[in-house]
Amino acid sequence: MSKRLINTIGTVSIVSSALFSLNVQADTHSPSTQALTASKSQLMAKLAGIKYFSAQFSQSIYTEEGELIQQGAGKLAISKPNLVNWQTTSPDETFIISDGETLWFYDPFIDQATAYSLAKSIDNTPILLLTNDDISLWQQYQVNEVAIPKEQSTQNDVAFVITPKKEDSQIKSLTVTFNGNAIKSFSFKDATGQLSQIELTQYQQSKVPAEDLFQFTLPEGVRLEDKR
Repeated sequence: MSKRLINTIGTVSIVSSALFSLNVQADTHSPSTQALTASKSQLMAKLAGIKYFSAQFSQSIYTEEGELIQQGAGKLAISKPNLVNWQTTSPDETFIISDGETLWFYDPFIDQATAYSLAKSIDNTPILLLTNDDISLWQQYQVNEVAIPKEQSTQNDVAFVITPKKEDSQIKSLTVTFNGNAIKSFSFKDATGQLSQIELTQYQQSKVPAEDLFQFTLPEGVRLEDKR
């Protein structure tokens, strides 16, 4: 049975081994503190300009050795602060919903939902970083702008690698690529070396996502595992 995509986004690991997921190549020299500070300011300025967006996504998951082990697709919607709806439609239907207080994982196939405290989930759920402009939160991460090879980018592309300062974080890095002020793609690498690469299409930043996308009601007959 194939590994379910929900495990790559949640607390185990989320959403090439030689290249850095988005085909982004990092500088081999350690960036200076000043460069990191400038990169973080630039990234936060871009994210501050995004109050909400929705998109379709395709996802590819690689082992540490670079072997492609699964592909999937779905759609997502994000609204600040801390609201997320991530629906995987293939190979299996799964849902990840943040209502601002609780992070819900729902798997209709096994009739099970799991609830996590949102405040305790950000370290291991990197998509939540994109929904939060809190400076104190971002102080827990280093940010480095990285170069994208010309043959793998389009005009106005820029990429940032976000690395948690906590050594025990399950997510070791998150890379976000922008085209202008729109998020083009992102990827994350977990503690096992597994890497998830997400490409966005049909990106929509002009229409506010419906409020009910960020609400979750436990369906009848579904078992709840409450880890809040």
